Amino acid sequence: MKQFTDKPLLVVSIVVVWLSHLLQVFVPETGFDALWYHLPVVKEILENKGLIYLPNLYQSVNPLFADLHFALGFLIAGDFGTKAVAYLFGLSLIYVSYKLSRKFLNVFLSLLLVLLVSTFQVVAWQSASFYVDLAKAFFELTALYFLYKFLFEKNGERNRDLIKAGLFFGASLASKLFSLFLLPVYLLLIFVFSKKDKIKRALIFLFTSFLLPLPFYLFAYLKTSYPFYSFTIHLNNLGGIGGSSSIRMHLWSRFLKLPNSLFELFLTKDYISFIFIIFLPLIVYNYKQIFEKRNLFLLIFALSQYLLWWFLPPPSTRYAISGFIILTLFYFNILSSFIKKHTQYYWPIIITIFLSILINFAPRIIVNSRSLKYLTGEQNKQEYLEQFLDGWIDGSMKEWHFNSTP
Repeated sequence: MKQFTDKPLLVVSIVVVWLSHLLQVFVPETGFDALWYHLPVVKEILENKGLIYLPNLYQSVNPLFADLHFALGFLIAGDFGTKAVAYLFGLSLIYVSYKLSRKFLNVFLSLLLVLLVSTFQVVAWQSASFYVDLAKAFFELTALYFLYKFLFEKNGERNRDLIKAGLFFGASLASKLFSLFLLPVYLLLIFVFSKKDKIKRALIFLFTSFLLPLPFYLFAYLKTSYPFYSFTIHLNNLGGIGGSSSIRMHLWSRFLKLPNSLFELFLTKDYISFIFIIFLPLIVYNYKQIFEKRNLFLLIFALSQYLLWWFLPPPSTRYAISGFIILTLFYFNILSSFIKKHTQYYWPIIITIFLSILINFAPRIIVNSRSLKYLTGEQNKQEYLEQFLDGWIDGSMKEWHFNSTP
């Protein structure tokens, strides 16, 4: 049976998807976190020409490495500049996804993976909104790329690749406190897959990964007496964001519900892809391949992120997007091996993946139609923004767009 390997068609499809995402860069910012604290904090940093603690916005003492990239965009072109930076981070994320996937897959399947990842809901909307999750994911995947080269490629640049991995993961640590929960995962990968000098390599990675975030932790400590101040805020409000007032009860409750996690992943508004459920029997059928070193490397990272998504409140796939991209790569790699042995399943598998892509992309048509009304002048700015008033974002939206925009 002749296989479908039309790479130009995939490239065109990827371009179409990203042109769709680009359309959203030109409409006003409506992201809740962007309006609530990202934009106000960046505005204050620029006005004060340095980091500043804003007591009414505890996020001002978060690690702000990625935010400072957005600050440059804001300095140049205001809200539009920050949305353009978000778009560049989105493109960077799919670029490194392709680079990493080429270590495992052929060009066609790597492009197919990029097309699927490009339609993930989080990737779609954050590519045009001032959120740092795509930047965080880009840093994490780049760190994983260099760590893979260090651990598995003899012709790699060895210690230089390890240092690069540490610095890029440090950029993630310097962009979001949640990344601290991933530190043990990278160290575990170093210990499991290093044949020698495990402790030395772990220490090199540990040292380089804290170079970037340390100034932000120090700033938070000097201003609040807590280097990880946001954690104290979240713990005090655990009942509101996690549904339980104690960590122990929250973790136990999530553990009991763990068997339902795949279905909740499929039903969540932060949709990823239904292929994780559809193809799960094939993954289980090929369980022996899971323990091949390179697949295990992917699975350890993906499952760790999956568990972080499930157990850390509030649950959102945007906090673990790099893990879901790696889980997709893991699936694709297992499916690729399966197809080579069972060619009769090639078309059903490819069609299912394309169907998942179409389902993911369908809501973007609605989003684009809504944006075009504003871009073509059918709606003015106020009419466009009023569509997003929901009782939660109202104050932040009105304050930013009608009172504080420079």
